[in-house]
Amino acid sequence: MLNPEQFPHCFVCGPNNPDGLHLVVYREGDEAVASYTPRPTHEGYPERFHGGLVGLLVDEMLVYAGAAQDLWGMTAKVSYSLRAHIPMDAELSLRSRLTRAGSRGYRATVEIRFADGTLAAEGEGMCVISQDLAPAEQEATA
Repeated sequence: MLNPEQFPHCFVCGPNNPDGLHLVVYREGDEAVASYTPRPTHEGYPERFHGGLVGLLVDEMLVYAGAAQDLWGMTAKVSYSLRAHIPMDAELSLRSRLTRAGSRGYRATVEIRFADGTLAAEGEGMCVISQDLAPAEQEATA
């Protein structure tokens, strides 16, 4: 699991945020992966997952694309596109990967797919590396 313990109140991935999304992210090879099913309170248009919350998932997965490569950063730029309406009961698969890394930051892509593999949303963005965000155990070994 990639979720850092020192951010328990993060709105997207923090386990202790009562209003949060509670996304749990894992490393799979050199990519970050997660799954998510919208809750009833995440509705936008009737019976559809709110597009802004899709954007939050893309933003979070950009950060975790770096984490899967032991780079911790903050999103500096993000864009995403909805490719299909996302029903409220949809089981979503999220996957992100680094496309380029440098000394100050990295670029990554994100895909959100339905259980049948159909693309629901995709995004890309840039993160700025921030050493003070690295989990404590990584700081000790850096």
